[in-house]
Amino acid sequence: MALGSTSGGRFVHADAGGGPKTEPQPSHAVAPTGSDRPARAVAGAWRRDIRVFSSASDAPRSRRPTDVVLLALAVLTVVVVTFPAPGPTSIDSLVTGLVRALPGLFGWFWEIAYDLLIAWTLVLIASALFAPGRKRLLLEEVLAGASAVGFALVAGWLAGTDWSESFKAVAASGSPPIYLAVRLAMATAVVVMASPYMARPLRYVGRSVVGLGAAAGIALGTSLPIGMVAAFAVGIGSAAIVHLLFGSPAGRLTLDQVADALTELGVDASGLRQAPLEPHGVAIATAEAPDGRSLLVKIYGRDAWDGQLLASAWSSLWYRGDTPHLALGRREQVEHEAFVTLLAERAGVSVLPVVAAGMASQRDALLVTETTGRPLRTLDPHEINDELLQSIWRNAGRLHAMGVAHRRLDASRIVVRPDGTPAFGDFGGAAVAADDADIAADRAQVLVATALGAGPERAASAALAALGNDALQQVLPLLQPAAFERPTRRAIGEQAWDLEDLRKACAEATGVELPKLAQLRRVSIQSIAVVLLIALVAYAMISALADVGLANLIDEFKAADLGWLAIALALAPVIPVVHAFATLGASFRPLRYGPVLMLEYAIQFIALAVPSSAARLAMDVRFFGRNGIDAGGALSIAVIASVCGFIIQVLLIVVVSLSGLASLDLGGSGATATSSTSDASSSGGHRLLILTAVLVVLGVIVTLAVPKYRTAVRLAVPRYRAMLRAQASSAATALRVLRSPTKVGLILAGNLGAQLLQAIILGLCLRAFGYQATMAELILVNTISNLLAGFMPVPGGMGVAEAAYTAGLVALGVPSAPAMSTAIAFRMVTYYLPPVWGAIAMRWLRQHSYL
Repeated sequence: MALGSTSGGRFVHADAGGGPKTEPQPSHAVAPTGSDRPARAVAGAWRRDIRVFSSASDAPRSRRPTDVVLLALAVLTVVVVTFPAPGPTSIDSLVTGLVRALPGLFGWFWEIAYDLLIAWTLVLIASALFAPGRKRLLLEEVLAGASAVGFALVAGWLAGTDWSESFKAVAASGSPPIYLAVRLAMATAVVVMASPYMARPLRYVGRSVVGLGAAAGIALGTSLPIGMVAAFAVGIGSAAIVHLLFGSPAGRLTLDQVADALTELGVDASGLRQAPLEPHGVAIATAEAPDGRSLLVKIYGRDAWDGQLLASAWSSLWYRGDTPHLALGRREQVEHEAFVTLLAERAGVSVLPVVAAGMASQRDALLVTETTGRPLRTLDPHEINDELLQSIWRNAGRLHAMGVAHRRLDASRIVVRPDGTPAFGDFGGAAVAADDADIAADRAQVLVATALGAGPERAASAALAALGNDALQQVLPLLQPAAFERPTRRAIGEQAWDLEDLRKACAEATGVELPKLAQLRRVSIQSIAVVLLIALVAYAMISALADVGLANLIDEFKAADLGWLAIALALAPVIPVVHAFATLGASFRPLRYGPVLMLEYAIQFIALAVPSSAARLAMDVRFFGRNGIDAGGALSIAVIASVCGFIIQVLLIVVVSLSGLASLDLGGSGATATSSTSDASSSGGHRLLILTAVLVVLGVIVTLAVPKYRTAVRLAVPRYRAMLRAQASSAATALRVLRSPTKVGLILAGNLGAQLLQAIILGLCLRAFGYQATMAELILVNTISNLLAGFMPVPGGMGVAEAAYTAGLVALGVPSAPAMSTAIAFRMVTYYLPPVWGAIAMRWLRQHSYL
């Protein structure tokens, strides 16, 4: 075997070994290659060299979740920019001045760039019109462009622009500016809609044309930057709607194109077929070598739509094992898998050998491996004997001894060769110098893979013989549905047993007792009624002490600027998006961002039933338990995240106070009124601060006086202490994240970002009632209020939070009525309304076995 470089950035690994093919793999289509194909000159076939479309005209289509995300972001963008429309805003003036001040660019350049929007749109439509089999693409392009024009006219009309003026903007290219840039919206819609169908160079051309066209429109005075942003959103949203209605292709190579690429790599193969199952971002094909070996071809296509950044990011955030590392390009992914496969083979690990790997002339990356044999998942139980199970574990042991973790070692990647020996394939996700967590996850995957073929009892016995008692016990927490990829979960669902049965079999083999998952307290009608009752009592007390009647509050909300409140409500769901990074940083085991984000939203829902800190603790223990982290480690992760959040709050208060950027003055001189009414009341602030302190003290007294609460506190501390003592090793493992600068940075950045976002939302709510404060003042009020509310053993710190926010705003100089209205509005968008989408997140977590 040899590994050597060839021209064009290609490298080939020729394997002299082989074996008879025992069973053909299923296929969809067949293309002749190698000796079965007529000889043809690849260099002279210019029509094949110039690739216009990414896929065949009859390529299968699918609807992608990324289009849902783009549509949601587009709608949100249009809603947000509609409030300050039609402009000009201060940002519009700044951006317009910068664009017009660009040196060396004259009016003719901007005219051409703006006209290119129409020209490139016509090019895309013409390519679909005259290309054979592309009439459906033509229909979808026209539909996307027409939809964009229609939506742009409606958005412009809502912003106060006449229909006729907006429609004329399609042909116009000069002043006066209008809202919104209809031509840009139409061109963006057609370009984005056609992108999955076009080859990558043409995609880049389209994106460049749209970007330059937007700058040209600003320079020519056709529209303001705010109108260009709205046009982008309308165009992207229109294209996303068409993609969701009709689907879009994956941009994968045809079999003829794969055959050409294999010829360039020097691979002589025949019977090329498309594999029925393909992961995101990579196409799979099968073929046969002249000596009868089965070959697997992995194609990282240049034009693969699922390999684009947004699609890859979505899959990597949400789905375990679906997408290769985002940091690796096509060449790097192929080189990584080939290198790890050769490294494992040299160390004595039985692998599926690499036949060829490299880049074809069209910049498609290919990896060809031998696949002679049968996947473990296709074997009958009577074909899996004890010797085979032990051989699989020995092979895994050799792999782990060299410090490599496969990380995708399921029943489809363990192949049994014709001589009865196992081999591992698909090292695309393998990690060199792997840590203990990755190796334990590998062992859990091997255990489940063998159990799928041989049953839980035999798999447990084989694992105990191979790993020993202690190592098998470390695998037990990982036997959770959330720790495995979707194909494995589906395969388990088809069995007569589940993971709990496998856990019990392993526990019996090792002689240990299975740990129980934390019980969650359900949100019930009674708990919601209690929340409403507490809120009503709290609001009655606060309004009485602040001298604010119900009529004053109604008047304040009637006079409020609903646009600012809408922006605050739209920004509120972003808080968990940022806070999820703190949870990721606190976890010593790699987790997917998507499920962690759903956890953050679900905590907002469960907080209706229990205090926020208790809700987070219970949810974290249950969630991390489902991800293979035992109770001690899960509890430590929750404590790390909470303590770091508390430290951030204290540091914010200290920094803001000592720097003199802000202070709470009961004389009421801090905030600036933007309305004509200004009747700040310092006495209201005094009384509310006293009420806040009284409520905190009252909460402590109630906790100590009521036997139920006192008993709960008295029993909780020893219970958690005993749990940590029993799980001391897990807690020590969890605390190792504090040694990692990256992990600590994620924790601090997540908590800090959440606090800053809350302060911004508080400022938006305050602005809605005609007042504003500096960022430092908002941070100080928000942070102190959060700390005080956290001491209360009631859900969400109700009563204390509202009183603290009102008192803090009064101390900044805001009159009592607007201050209390701001506090109510802020709590509505950050506490009382988030359980709506939190309930959806809770349901998602349950459906996907994360809770």
